[in-house]
Amino acid sequence: MNNKQHHYMKIKSYLFCSVVLLGISSCKTIAITNNEPLDTMVLVTGDTLYGKVDYFKEGFAWSEFYKKIRLTDTKGRKKRFKRKKIRSYSINGDDYESYRLDLETKLFHNGRLFDTKYYIDEKGDQHFLKVKTKGKLSHYELEWIDRDNNDLESVDLIKKAKHGFFVPAENGLSRVLKKVVSDYLSDCPAVQKKIMEKEFKYVFQVVDFYNENCE
Repeated sequence: MNNKQHHYMKIKSYLFCSVVLLGISSCKTIAITNNEPLDTMVLVTGDTLYGKVDYFKEGFAWSEFYKKIRLTDTKGRKKRFKRKKIRSYSINGDDYESYRLDLETKLFHNGRLFDTKYYIDEKGDQHFLKVKTKGKLSHYELEWIDRDNNDLESVDLIKKAKHGFFVPAENGLSRVLKKVVSDYLSDCPAVQKKIMEKEFKYVFQVVDFYNENCE
């Protein structure tokens, strides 16, 4: 091989390497495209981070909540944060807020078979509740894993602004839950009547009516 051919091969090799490096660099910077909405994560320090948030691992045989919530920033860099360091996060437009909850269930209370409440307690277990509606009566979802089907499930919770606890309120309210929700909203006879007369099928209907028509 003469000097001219050798010089040509060096230039060709350099150009190939440059293209490969540029491709690798591009993969990092376009991990999140401009037209893809950014998730957010708010730390307890007040700092807000942007990128893609991942808090749940869905597996074929076993699903789980990550012990450390993951964030992939706009440059493709991955970070993990302890749950206690996070105040809230938003994924695909859904907002999640951190609460420490203590589940309390009383039997045979007020003539009912059970009376369940999730009390806000700094010593309780940390949960990230999905925010559905906030107002005089707020609506949240508490997610959990159904081990029988390995699916991510949720239970609806409602909470008055003045109270430090949440009350379960599932869609298609069962007879028992109708009584529970109706008792909780006893300050508004109009919504009680509609609940007991089966005019509401979904929790959001109860919440919307209460916020629009009850004091």
